[in-house]
Amino acid sequence: MLFTVSTTRFSQYVQVEVGGPSSLKNFVEMVSAFSGDTLYWSDRRALVDLRKVVGELTPPEQVFLGELVAQDLSHLERIASIVPEALITHNSENAAQQMGMRLRVFSNKEDAVAWLTAPSPAGVHAASARSAA
Repeated sequence: MLFTVSTTRFSQYVQVEVGGPSSLKNFVEMVSAFSGDTLYWSDRRALVDLRKVVGELTPPEQVFLGELVAQDLSHLERIASIVPEALITHNSENAAQQMGMRLRVFSNKEDAVAWLTAPSPAGVHAASARSAA
């Protein structure tokens, strides 16, 4: 079964709410579709709400997902992910950051939006930040 995905665009970011059973296949398909969608709409920042996803990936799958996100969504400046606090492992976050992606995991929407909408340091663009890392 695939994820259900609801997309809302705001002036500073795109928000996707994801629900359904957790599986690596579902995440890979979602990232692929989201990549095309964000490229088409020229989105620069994204909020991914995963609180309605049931179950969790294994630690190696989480690392793979972080690497996939960094590779397929490299056109985005920032990605904030929201998951239930008890499920935060930072595995995907660390993997994505090691590849230069500005991705952070949060347990509440307010903190995620605050980080996502904060101004970038002067003169820093996603691609230049990645090449400096």
